[in-house]
Amino acid sequence: MTTEKFNGTIESAYGSPVSPALKFNGTFEAFQTADEIKAANEYPSEADIIDFVNNKRKANARQKEMQATLDAAGYVKPTLETDVQLQLRTLIKVFVASGKSQAEAQTIAETSLGAKLAA
Repeated sequence: MTTEKFNGTIESAYGSPVSPALKFNGTFEAFQTADEIKAANEYPSEADIIDFVNNKRKANARQKEMQATLDAAGYVKPTLETDVQLQLRTLIKVFVASGKSQAEAQTIAETSLGAKLAA
């Protein structure tokens, strides 16, 4: 086993924004081999493996059907090349991630996109 670190940021909780965002970090013991998993009595049963594979297959089939339904109804996935609002949201996320406040990020992003937003 090895000790692995993780970290993250909590920006919303229980349906409401968290401001300022809360940072967290921790560790866990990660298995390196199947033998370690078996020794720790955490090896999945045959039923667990079947459930895992079926859930993965169902999620894949569900996603394909959702996409086909959206396509048939004429919904097109927005892209950065075609959707100015997506560009704006993305720029705001980038500026916030770089340490700017939400208001600062919004101002910079709107200024950067300027004429595109007006159109």
